[in-house]
Amino acid sequence: MHTQNLFTGALRAHGLRLTPQRTLILQVLQEAGEHLDADGLWESARRLDPGINLATVYRTLNVLSQIGLIQHSFLGEGQKRSFYELVNKPVHYHFACLRCGKVLELQSESMAQAQGELESRYRVHILNAHVKFEGLCPECIAAEANAVP
Repeated sequence: MHTQNLFTGALRAHGLRLTPQRTLILQVLQEAGEHLDADGLWESARRLDPGINLATVYRTLNVLSQIGLIQHSFLGEGQKRSFYELVNKPVHYHFACLRCGKVLELQSESMAQAQGELESRYRVHILNAHVKFEGLCPECIAAEANAVP
């Protein structure tokens, strides 16, 4: 309930309402176990509300992004699709598999220490960092190891 109050407050601060469609998109993002693009969000949302259309999803994503409730990132090499996530998630970094496109969230105390070091050294205050690592995920490494030469 606390999260919904935050969403409602942010929307009201911008003169907007928490509509059923906005609630649905926020719910899907909150419960997603993976990074979703607009099509993936639409597919997940349709399981809960078969009447929601893709245009509504795009409009909702634009509104939620503009008021700062969600952020979008291009996570894969040469990626043209945006992936969306809530901004109130714990600090994390992204790993994108160059073979299958899977995106993993990584957390690291060392990265937090590096951020503190950079702030101290350059006398800045970092509010947001976008770090993306690229390589092969465990499944693609295993598939490569099992491939017949």
